[in-house]
Amino acid sequence: MYQKSRSKVLLAIVAFVCMTAYSCKETQDSITNGETVVKVNLLGVANPTVSNDNAVSKKGKVGQEASQSKQVGTVPFSSSGSFEVTLTSAPQLPVSDESQSSASNRATAATDRSPLDENIKYKVLVYDADGNYITEKLYTNGVGDQDGIALDAGKTYSFIAYSVNSTTSVPAVVDGSKLTEASLKGIDSDLMYFSGKMTLAAGENNLDVILKHQYSQIITRIKMSPNTTGSITSIVTPIINPTHVSANLKLADGSLTYNGLNKLGVNVVFPALGKGLREVTSLPTMLIHPNESAGTLKFGSITIDGETKSNIVVPDLKVIPGQRYYLDLEFKTCTQNVEGGSGMNWSFAERKQGGVVGIVADGVFIPNGQALEKTFTAPGADYGFVFDILQLDNSFNMEVNGVKLAKQEIQFQVDAISSRQNIKFADGSSFSGKNTENGATLSSIYGLKGTALAPLIKVVISRTGEVTMFASKKSGGALYPLVLSNGNSFNTFLWDGAKTNVVKVTQLVDGETIIKGAGSGVKKVSCNLVK
Repeated sequence: MYQKSRSKVLLAIVAFVCMTAYSCKETQDSITNGETVVKVNLLGVANPTVSNDNAVSKKGKVGQEASQSKQVGTVPFSSSGSFEVTLTSAPQLPVSDESQSSASNRATAATDRSPLDENIKYKVLVYDADGNYITEKLYTNGVGDQDGIALDAGKTYSFIAYSVNSTTSVPAVVDGSKLTEASLKGIDSDLMYFSGKMTLAAGENNLDVILKHQYSQIITRIKMSPNTTGSITSIVTPIINPTHVSANLKLADGSLTYNGLNKLGVNVVFPALGKGLREVTSLPTMLIHPNESAGTLKFGSITIDGETKSNIVVPDLKVIPGQRYYLDLEFKTCTQNVEGGSGMNWSFAERKQGGVVGIVADGVFIPNGQALEKTFTAPGADYGFVFDILQLDNSFNMEVNGVKLAKQEIQFQVDAISSRQNIKFADGSSFSGKNTENGATLSSIYGLKGTALAPLIKVVISRTGEVTMFASKKSGGALYPLVLSNGNSFNTFLWDGAKTNVVKVTQLVDGETIIKGAGSGVKKVSCNLVK
């Protein structure tokens, strides 16, 4: 009896050892030769930018600055107006080298990355180490949890991803059975591409994909200089050349071949101008072209500041394939100050007299709430009046030929005694408040100073009586458009370029009271750009 029990125990032990050994072997075989899953993580789209080595080629009509990624020039518009042209690469924000395609005919570039739009379709193809087609999977960006790709652990695969930025389809691969032969043919839409290799481990593997644009993009921005009056009211048939009708992409290395020139060029699409805008930005314009191209932008016609010109050409734009650029056209009018211009240098400390707060100007006590004033004359100013303020504390108004410029004192400060803040930047930023560009808090107006070349505030009165105002967000900084708020608005008045106009600057006393700057009537003069 004891012997039988002992035999059964030994038999059970032997069976357990055998089963354990088999299980371990099976697990090891599964790790070595079994199936694993590759999860595709689309991290976004790399928007390429110009590298410093090859952003600009030989010198052309749109010349190059010391910075290789910027091209500048001047294009005549009329005898008294021109466009200052700047072509720059998009801001550079480096991303992982994993996203770099192996395309040899496009320059190395830093990139900034943006998300792929929802519902855009993209495809991932898989090839083995010998370049044989294994499988493919179509994805729709942002649509739920999508299954991974089942492959063999321990093996090395090439992964190709591509998209044409469409919500409906992706083009089919031609000759896709071998990676060396596979290609995309006749692509005339926004082609994006990724390639990478990975040796798969057991379990789940993650493939991080960053698609890269293969064609160039140019965003065109037209704006008017602060010294220029009026607005942009018409843009007709703006076209960029050269571009091709389509291109073919080789999946193995991302190289491109190009199919026939598009003789008509590609249209630059701007939004509706309504009654007129001072700044307008186009949609990205896609160019399909090999190597570096000396591109041109041609306007059928453009109407700006009340003047229409036809066949305006912006030449010699050095554009590299697969990179994004901003083309900025700043319209400037050549002007000259007329006689009668004068400077201002008000700076009065806060004083008290008999318990009343105010200032002392020219020996006279002026209490808070009363106004200071200075008068300018502008004879023969056929282009209007410009008032540059270098320092302000903390409000002002003006009169033009006896009519107030604004219905209320233009108040820049939030905690003023005599009036409330009623002016802000067009982008929503305000002094002593939030800067919508970066979320920081802007300084109070009295904490900033400008210079003659970079004023703190600029007031421009056009020849038609239109008023535009600008201010800087920091001392010596760029000027941004201003708008009146909190019930304040500009009045309507007449400006007569053939006669002497009278402009009066007024300021309500509110504790310390400062205006430093200069104002003058202006007239158009020749730029000597057009013979």
